[in-house]
Amino acid sequence: MNIFDSVMDRTDALQAGAAASALSVKTKFPLGQDGSLKANQDRGMGSATTARLNGLGGWWRLSAVLGNPMVTTAALPLLLGIVLALFARFALPATSPVLTLVWAALLLFFYWDTLGPPVMPPVAASQKLIYLAFAGIVMGLLPERLFGRGTSSLAVIALAAAFLWLGWRRLASGSLDLQMIAALAVGLLALIGAAMLTAQQASLSPSVEEPFLAPAAVLALSLASAIVSVLGASIVTGQLLGSLAALIGGWCLVQYVVTLRGGAADSWRKGVEFLLLYAGATVLIQVALLAPNANPAALVLSSLPPIVAVLVRGRLLGLLPGARPLRPLVAGILIAAPAILAIVTAIVWAPHGAALGF
Repeated sequence: MNIFDSVMDRTDALQAGAAASALSVKTKFPLGQDGSLKANQDRGMGSATTARLNGLGGWWRLSAVLGNPMVTTAALPLLLGIVLALFARFALPATSPVLTLVWAALLLFFYWDTLGPPVMPPVAASQKLIYLAFAGIVMGLLPERLFGRGTSSLAVIALAAAFLWLGWRRLASGSLDLQMIAALAVGLLALIGAAMLTAQQASLSPSVEEPFLAPAAVLALSLASAIVSVLGASIVTGQLLGSLAALIGGWCLVQYVVTLRGGAADSWRKGVEFLLLYAGATVLIQVALLAPNANPAALVLSSLPPIVAVLVRGRLLGLLPGARPLRPLVAGILIAAPAILAIVTAIVWAPHGAALGF
């Protein structure tokens, strides 16, 4: 009997609560309106908000573009390259050792930002890249008088050591698949290109295109390797190479504007040329060794710009026009020709689902 009374009491309480809720609703929303007025107000506020967002649609799209990794990889280095070129033009000569230190600091910044701080001891190949960058900087900071004909030997030894350190596990395994053949070809061509390019000495009266040859070679190599790397499922190295290409691109842009205005473009010191070429070549070798889906033909083509840069100063010199403003531009196009072929090859034969992030 007590249980029955308890159940009845709870039922009466629930009914009273429901009645109170109904009374509350009718008091808040008069008969015939209920929640419709509130709903209409909410819809009105939603429409106003939507209209405001539509008005800001351009800013939303701009934010999405700026948030793209490929854009952020390129924008800051490009700006820093422009600032560095202006600094060399108005504050310090391009041959100053201080400017080499600035190049080295920017290079380390992008390595650190992309790959993270150095790991001790380095195990993965990507962890070794920052140590190779340190080695390239140390060699690039050697006194200018030490950079002569022996620079080519230094470049060969340094790149050969980098290849062995990055790929010793693959070499020890003894496998000779298509990727390994491409990596060996890339390493050999990078050695030849670095030796040929660093052996070139500045002319007593340089032509208008001469200061652009080495920067164009490193720029073309880095840009092609970046896209091949991204399409080959190696995003981090692609971002690093893209940053290097954009940094050099900012430098070249300012120098070309100076040329168009009738001035003389600034040339790199041999130390700057060495450390940037070494940085680009070692990352390309790492991509060739370890990027699982990188196109072999595109990798080989990406390593050719330094060789073409030397040929532009020699056998291909006759292809340059007589017009002064066009000579650096045509020289850059010739140097970039294998890089353009590499990019097209990588895009056309990209693995299913690969994309550049746009």
